[in-house]
Amino acid sequence: PTQQPSTSNNEEYIIYRTMAGDLGADTKALVFGSAAIGFAPFICFFFQIVFPKPQLLIVSITAAFFYLLAASAASVCWYIVDPVIGLGGPWAAIVPGVFFQFIFRALFAHSYFKVETVIEASIAKSEEDREDGDENEGEDSGAGIQAAKNRLALNDVACGLAAGVGFGGMHAILLFGSLLASETFDSGVLYQPSCPKVPSLTVSSLNTFCFFFLDVFWMLFTFFGIRRRFLFPRGGGALSDINPLSRPFGSYFGNTRMGGNNALLVCLITHVLAAGFTTFNAFQFGCVFSMTLLPLVTLIVAYLYWSGISNIYLPLAHSNVRLSLPASFSYGSHVAEGVLGANQDDE
Repeated sequence: PTQQPSTSNNEEYIIYRTMAGDLGADTKALVFGSAAIGFAPFICFFFQIVFPKPQLLIVSITAAFFYLLAASAASVCWYIVDPVIGLGGPWAAIVPGVFFQFIFRALFAHSYFKVETVIEASIAKSEEDREDGDENEGEDSGAGIQAAKNRLALNDVACGLAAGVGFGGMHAILLFGSLLASETFDSGVLYQPSCPKVPSLTVSSLNTFCFFFLDVFWMLFTFFGIRRRFLFPRGGGALSDINPLSRPFGSYFGNTRMGGNNALLVCLITHVLAAGFTTFNAFQFGCVFSMTLLPLVTLIVAYLYWSGISNIYLPLAHSNVRLSLPASFSYGSHVAEGVLGANQDDE
């Protein structure tokens, strides 16, 4: 191969031109392998979990649309503000990008919960009408099973995961798809000064792989946070979670409004960290740091989900438990009943 440097944006990119034969096959293998790394998680999650269920498919497509809105809003903000303030460098794009993705994730979750309320009210009304009008026990049982299936398909875990797949999938397509399309039809392999020994396709595919899982976890955190803000007023939550020292593993954040706010903060802070670590790619050999720290952030976010909210993710409404206690007692009805019962026994 011959070496042909090209200069763009004050950075030198080295392109190794393929001649013929084996090197061309290697380039194709690089393209297909990088595409598999970057898009395999999205394809697997989408076709195994989302696509078989129409409800989840709608949620996923809507979340992808919200990502496009977030990207468009960030672009408009950067286009207007950057010339006025005169900011330079990658942070001028990272800050509005992270901010608007956070806002539109929260807006999507908020909109979903509003729609969910309408759907649940419609299902409840249909069940009441069916119970009043149907005398056939077999038909009644079948209708109840179908209603249970509808609720199962529309719970926070399933819909949060589907929304994360849509949001992260669109992110992956925009983050990696343009580079992949360019390299597919170009004769040569692109290298950058930040990673002179590893092709840019490989670096970008690994970044896309990590960011897809981060997008899924961030959406799950957002669903948890917005749900708790829906359920509880200020200071509200489960009695067992008022004292942070009493929370077991898997529920460290607590079933409280504060726990929901903490989940949203984790989403925002870790996104800033993950995006910030990619700025190492602007420096010579910077990928040594970015390709090490980005997977580390992914593992940390996964651990925070596992230890903080995994055991308390579903609200009790999705466990078919309807609550009538005040907000400060709600969501911990079993605990509240135990406390109230103990007090009555003492009296």
